[in-house]
Amino acid sequence: MTKKRIMILGCTGSIGTTALKTLDSLRDSFEIVAISAHTDLSSLLLIAEKFRVNNVCLTGKNDVDVTLFGSKNFYLMESGLLEMIRLVECDIVLQAISGSSALRSTFACIESHKNIALANKESIVMGGNLLFNLAKNAGVNIFPVDSEHSTLDALIRAHGKNAIDSLVITASGGPFRNYKLVDLEGVTLDDALKHPTWSMGQKITVDSATLANKGLEVIEASYLFNMDEQHIEVVIHPQSIVHSLIRMKNGALYAQLSPPDMALPIMNAINNNYIELQNIVSPLNFTSLSLTFEKYDELRFPILKDAFRCVTLKGGYPIAFNGANEVAVEAFIQGDIPFHLISSVVHEVLETNWSTGASDIEGIFLLHEKAMVLAKKVVKRWCDSE
Repeated sequence: MTKKRIMILGCTGSIGTTALKTLDSLRDSFEIVAISAHTDLSSLLLIAEKFRVNNVCLTGKNDVDVTLFGSKNFYLMESGLLEMIRLVECDIVLQAISGSSALRSTFACIESHKNIALANKESIVMGGNLLFNLAKNAGVNIFPVDSEHSTLDALIRAHGKNAIDSLVITASGGPFRNYKLVDLEGVTLDDALKHPTWSMGQKITVDSATLANKGLEVIEASYLFNMDEQHIEVVIHPQSIVHSLIRMKNGALYAQLSPPDMALPIMNAINNNYIELQNIVSPLNFTSLSLTFEKYDELRFPILKDAFRCVTLKGGYPIAFNGANEVAVEAFIQGDIPFHLISSVVHEVLETNWSTGASDIEGIFLLHEKAMVLAKKVVKRWCDSE
């Protein structure tokens, strides 16, 4: 049996390391042919050695001693990453680079006719219909890696989209699910990083605390499954066992349940029925399992309402949402604004008219930069008023 060849972009992050841990026991079926990291050179070297990867890229440094890599093909910076994507043959790319910086490499995968297991939600939020139209024309398949969208994709395939009334996306509610509105004004970065069920990077963990991450997932779902805001729901589910549901036109609900472990959605996207997957995650024990659901509070988590608005308006609104949120979260992490103002910054930026979208990748970045500039002005105004 021919091994399935995988390129992993962002191999040292949480998605990348989870994928590597799982693939380590599946070497008879999968081969890692290329990897990238941003600045973690030592981890990149160790991974390349352990998995015998011949193509490696470091995107965040340009002063690296290339002799460290011996006879391996070594690439540097974003230009090197794009070159590696174009030159290295593979069957699927796991796109696990975080943030808006992943957009060019995602488009490069499509232009190189490479199928994508997509863990970078910003690529979809910013790329939107342009991304999917290019993928369709190039014959490229995009498989979602987010646990929610992986679940929805499987359920839609199983039951047929025509029978589905709405998509129900679950959210843990983050660490502040039970906080009073006034208490959110005093939370710290350490508080925001104490996610109750998932271990993730700083930015996405803060996004989970504001529910901005769920907002990005709502926008992502609208593009992935071609559903409008009236047919997408969000429900708080603190245990993170139910990874989204579909609500059928006949009134029934179907869901997928598994432990909060990203190994399963990652492997479902990479594998895509290539082999029969076994024992990827531990089976649930129902002995003491308790599942609860509740409506999210729009007053405590107003950013999610703005995300639904972006789904309605489309155009450049999803791009502006992402850009403004990136600036606001970074300002909070740096201590420039309090937690509760993250959503205020995003909301104010969205008050600008973003009805005109982008026709190419450069247009996407122009809109994104415009949103970031506006968000920085809002942050500065708040800092100056202190």
